[in-house]
Amino acid sequence: MNLRSSILWWAVKRRVEKDKPFIIAITGSIAKTSTKVAVGAVLRRAYPNQVRVGYGNLNSFLGVPLAILDFHVDFYKQKITLQWIWILKLSIWRGLFGRLPKYLVLEYGADHPGDIEQLAQMLPLDGAIITLIGPAHLANYSSIDALATEKARIFSAVKPGGWGLVNKSDPYINNLTPKDCPSEMVDTATEDIAINFARAVGQKLKIGTELIEEALSIMPRPEGRLQLKDLGDVKLLDDSYNANPLSMKAALSVLSKLPGRKVAILGDMLELGPDEKTFHQEIGRLAIESADLIIGIGPAAKNYDPAEWYPSSELAAKKILPLLGQGDSILVKGSHGVHMEVIVKAIEKNFVKH
Repeated sequence: MNLRSSILWWAVKRRVEKDKPFIIAITGSIAKTSTKVAVGAVLRRAYPNQVRVGYGNLNSFLGVPLAILDFHVDFYKQKITLQWIWILKLSIWRGLFGRLPKYLVLEYGADHPGDIEQLAQMLPLDGAIITLIGPAHLANYSSIDALATEKARIFSAVKPGGWGLVNKSDPYINNLTPKDCPSEMVDTATEDIAINFARAVGQKLKIGTELIEEALSIMPRPEGRLQLKDLGDVKLLDDSYNANPLSMKAALSVLSKLPGRKVAILGDMLELGPDEKTFHQEIGRLAIESADLIIGIGPAAKNYDPAEWYPSSELAAKKILPLLGQGDSILVKGSHGVHMEVIVKAIEKNFVKH
């Protein structure tokens, strides 16, 4: 560990030892953040002011302790340099004199081999969730099986008497049930993962059904993650934050159920390794079944076989508006590095609800 990580994890371990919070961690190839938010919403409804949900996308070895210590940092949007001095000083203060809430809900990422294992060694868990495993960040893994094995290591951190939840539809389910952490299966459609895992957590913690459903009925979706926005003349399904084949399939399924002409604006799916072209072609075939018009953004998006294609989100944002019309339902989705949010902002600016 470097100095930053050492200070952050020292503060976390000190507080966890003293305050003994109930810790739930969530990993998977899809819906980690949405599930984290949904679980947090249910717990907050039952235990007001006693729940901390990790901020944003703080899911790495460096990000998780920041989330636990209640820092609101976005490494995508903020360049942190001299701020680290302030963050580390405040971390020491919070480690010495702060207090953790009764419940912590965290997100664990696995961009590289060893990521989950490293986190599992640092923090004991009371509950662990694997939402669903599929092709994501494969550029750094030898196979999806290797990724599944990595994700399953989250269960090695579960304390005796703790629990694990896995997806009944997960094709890699055999990797996910080590004997030392009996895992229960959650039966859910891909697009409903967050809601149904949150229900399962509520039931595990004996929270009343009425409270669970109240919390889920008013829960806002995280920014850029399957947010359905009524812009008057069009409906915009903003799933622009990130993309992989699993999340693309889920988003296209939601689009297919929306009214009017269906437009899929799809960006590159990044970090898929040597099978990148095949994955894009598969999504392209599915998109043809779900949408009336497909617009591709980025070099790999040519493999969707789109009716319209643009090399960048910035250019597309200037060109596509005449292609969109009254009554359309529009999906915008792509990997974070393609910056599909630029297209979302252009559509929102052009179609203003009166």
